[in-house]
Amino acid sequence: MKRMYSAILTTILLAVSVSAPVMAQSSSNVAVLDAGKTSGNISSSDSFTVENNSNINGNVIAVEGVTLGSYSTVSGNVIAGKGFTSNESSTVNGSVSANDGFTSGANSVVGGNVTVGGDFTSGAHSIIRGNVYVSGTVTLGANSHIMGSIRSGKGVIIYGTGATVGRVDEQ
Repeated sequence: MKRMYSAILTTILLAVSVSAPVMAQSSSNVAVLDAGKTSGNISSSDSFTVENNSNINGNVIAVEGVTLGSYSTVSGNVIAGKGFTSNESSTVNGSVSANDGFTSGANSVVGGNVTVGGDFTSGAHSIIRGNVYVSGTVTLGANSHIMGSIRSGKGVIIYGTGATVGRVDEQ
């Protein structure tokens, strides 16, 4: 009887471990996520770089700047103590907050709001699905789109050819 229960328990544990999704672990004090890798939430006491083709299943919080490599994805939010830079075709499904500047590469996407303490530059064909709040100057790349509203603390918004904004909020 004991063997039967042991066999049943072993079978159940194997079935659960095979069917359970693999969850990426969270990491602290990380400087770089290597190319092609996946991680859970990231917190860094310095700058943090996500190399090309990498995925963060969660949020990124860095005391300094955050850089996303080409074709990288963050499923949550990004909070950068200084600047935020994304390279070509990177995606942040949540919001981005950066105390300094924001620069997105061509074909990049931010699914939520963007709040920037400095200047904002979007690459060509980039999409911001939320609102954009910028202390400095806004420069929109060719055919980039801000689906929500945009506010520039300096009152300067430069539109590239074909760039669109849902609404411009006055100061």
